[in-house]
Amino acid sequence: MFDIKEYYYCNTVNSNSIEYGAADIDDEIISYIDTLLTDSVGSLYLCDRYKHNDSIIEIIYPRQVYPQNQTLLFTPDRLRFLLSFYPYKGDFSKVSKIVLRPRYIEAGNIELASIYLKKKKILMLYLTHPLGYKDESEKNNKFISVSLENIMNTKIIENSIDRSSKHKNKIPYLWNILSIISPDGKEDMEKFFIKMNKVDPKLYPLLNDISYFYSRHGY
Repeated sequence: MFDIKEYYYCNTVNSNSIEYGAADIDDEIISYIDTLLTDSVGSLYLCDRYKHNDSIIEIIYPRQVYPQNQTLLFTPDRLRFLLSFYPYKGDFSKVSKIVLRPRYIEAGNIELASIYLKKKKILMLYLTHPLGYKDESEKNNKFISVSLENIMNTKIIENSIDRSSKHKNKIPYLWNILSIISPDGKEDMEKFFIKMNKVDPKLYPLLNDISYFYSRHGY
């Protein structure tokens, strides 16, 4: 579903049907997120907060705790840590809620990293490979910001990532997202993907195990 660019290239459909299908998918996602926040907070999800001066960001995170290794999961503490060190605090005005959804969505080595609902200023984060892991193939990893309305003209966001051989660490993708999202514009949402040359053979099954665990519990 989310590897949309490759899907449409591989299927013989005209541009009008692409635009119609994309609009339907957008509406479905918005409806799902609205339902999730209305029905699940308090049952499946808990609410925490991050505050900086006048900015308050609600952190919606799973009530259910994954019983095994949690290093691949975002937690409220980890999120607050990243927000605390984010240098452009004025960008916090673009986000009212951050939802930590513990699901892994991947196809063709493209991971769904995040969805941003512009009008409601809701940022939903998904499970992904950590961008900081050391692998010679990671030089081919790409961070992609995609609006379904402009899916055939995808832009790649790489300016803030140091890819020299001397620096292996990368800026957290959350910081990249915060720096480029905008609640303005006619689109209802923006989607962010991470495209990799290959998935990590050790981390990939772990991400799927976590996602399956949470799917069985209603997430």
